[in-house]
Amino acid sequence: MTKLTPLALFVLLFPLLTLAESPLHVGDPWSPEAPPGRMMAGFMELRNDSEETIRLVDAASSRFGHVEIHTMVMDEGVMRMRRLDELSIEPGQTVQLRPGGLHLMLMEPHERLTVGDRIDIELIDDRERRYSLSAEVRRRHRPSMVE
Repeated sequence: MTKLTPLALFVLLFPLLTLAESPLHVGDPWSPEAPPGRMMAGFMELRNDSEETIRLVDAASSRFGHVEIHTMVMDEGVMRMRRLDELSIEPGQTVQLRPGGLHLMLMEPHERLTVGDRIDIELIDDRERRYSLSAEVRRRHRPSMVE
């Protein structure tokens, strides 16, 4: 019988490890197109398919200098954005990141992004696990002026 070295065992098992489902399911990630040089927002649905709370504490994208998790709050009659230190998603919970609510702020763009471009983003939890996603840049919805 042949003995497997730790390296050989890793090489054999690595394909199975990479097929493991992520405990965080990301649905429909997108960002509205913005004028050149302007920050952008990231929207999506996040579902925790694990049996433990996922605490997102950071995010990153190679196409932006800085990414933050934000919420919108009413402050003395004015809606304001506030950075969140943590976004907790309980087991089985789905959280919506959408216009006017929770969202990602994609700041300091390195280039102009237009409709159809993709933005690779990593969400990072408090255990340093990274959840990769690719958000589509979409045309900004403009409310109709017809009543």
